[in-house]
Amino acid sequence: LQPLLLAVLGLVIFCCEKPPELPVTPSITFESVRFAPGPSGFDSLIVTIGFQDGDGDLGLTGADNDPPYQPLNFTRNAQNEFILFGDPEAPEEFHVCDFVTDLDVTGDEIPDTVYVEINQNSFNIEVDYFIKRDGQYQEYEWRREFGPFSCITFDGRYPLLNSAEFERPLAGSLSYTMISSGFLPIFGNDTLQLRVEIKDRALNISNTVESPDFVVGQ
Repeated sequence: LQPLLLAVLGLVIFCCEKPPELPVTPSITFESVRFAPGPSGFDSLIVTIGFQDGDGDLGLTGADNDPPYQPLNFTRNAQNEFILFGDPEAPEEFHVCDFVTDLDVTGDEIPDTVYVEINQNSFNIEVDYFIKRDGQYQEYEWRREFGPFSCITFDGRYPLLNSAEFERPLAGSLSYTMISSGFLPIFGNDTLQLRVEIKDRALNISNTVESPDFVVGQ
């Protein structure tokens, strides 16, 4: 089973005439998590967090793909060459998360399978899933659960919340909706916990907040 994944954002922003003094590193609080059944088995899991940030440099656009927000990092060997599948420096087993093919870098096409690493700085919201069993939390790694040809994730981007011309402290609520056909089939009656953090444009990482334990569908 490979579920469809989709994430949607909802935002409520509060501003003050006299901005408060806030740290430039974003700070978040957990507010809620809610499961919403959808048509044809495509259900939603909606997590809402409160946020505040001292300089308001929050959000990325779809065009923000230049460093440091590029989707992939390319690891090179000691000779400053791209690492290919089968090289000693590359993972022994193929996984689509770890390699790209027919790569075009600065106009030079590499017709081979090149080792890459996903750049977590291309995302500004990270949601990790944990299953609680025998009192212990074990991370459910979406990217690795569906075999070597799937690299799905709920990490994503929230949009720009401020303007470059008018930087100001920001505080508000952010709702992040994750849509999948796999929540109930995968997790069933498992007890889950979500852990969430966000990042600003300067790559300052917020604190991590945790949801209470919950069971999807209940």
